[in-house]
Amino acid sequence: MGVSNHYNFNQMNITIFGGTGATGLILIEKALATGHTVTAFARTPSKISIQHNNLKIVKGDLTELNKLEEAIKGADKVISILGPTQKTKGLVIADGIKNIIEIMKKNGVKRLIATATPSFKDNNDKFQFGFAFGIFMIKAFIKDSYNNIVLTGKYISESDLDWTIVRLPMLSGKPASGKINAGYTGDGTISL
Repeated sequence: MGVSNHYNFNQMNITIFGGTGATGLILIEKALATGHTVTAFARTPSKISIQHNNLKIVKGDLTELNKLEEAIKGADKVISILGPTQKTKGLVIADGIKNIIEIMKKNGVKRLIATATPSFKDNNDKFQFGFAFGIFMIKAFIKDSYNNIVLTGKYISESDLDWTIVRLPMLSGKPASGKINAGYTGDGTISL
């Protein structure tokens, strides 16, 4: 039996959480455009207007372990861009991440990439007034959002998964510039 020359050996099965927002929709589109199979987990699937043969949408809530398992089972990688809003009450995001990690471990899925904000601190961070003031304001005025971010980072970093946390201070709706600034808080930036 031969192998088709159209097969993409780099193709992965990717499960995406948080795919109904602007960033999530772009992520789904880019993953599909590069030949990956995508499973998007959504509480409100109608917010995902993308239609593609390699896109599966699982409707569910982060508390529904059977739905989480349906979305994660067979994945090569899980990407979470879940994040709290100013209206978030309780620890729904952090508890959801804890459930995602549990289901990933149960199904042998090792790779997790997630977003957070600089509210989740890294030991390599240095003091920078702008970030420190912003974090203080979030902690003081939208405490549930702050707690979700910090606990999400804690649960991920303490897991034995192969994880990456991308801490984003702000996202914009502007077109990509091709320039990426990466680094730890307060260390200047590294342009990639």
